[in-house]
Amino acid sequence: MTEPVGNEASEAWRDHVLQQIVAYLQTNRDVIIDRFEADNVHNLKREDIEQSDLLDFDIAVTLHRDKKSSFGLGMGFFKANVIR
Repeated sequence: MTEPVGNEASEAWRDHVLQQIVAYLQTNRDVIIDRFEADNVHNLKREDIEQSDLLDFDIAVTLHRDKKSSFGLGMGFFKANVIR
């Protein structure tokens, strides 16, 4: 059996996953907005989304093994502001 993955390595993995998610969102920003604009029933337009600070949000990656219980974000919580 291999040794358990340490905290430093798991934090590096979590950071990598978060960076990949952020990169995907940034690269596909226009496509994501276009799809929402075409499908939403609220008649939100790109201008509404951009001017109403709806692109300013947090993305969080929490490893399940870092959660102390089934409630809350746990010690492995890490977030980043994206897309703006």
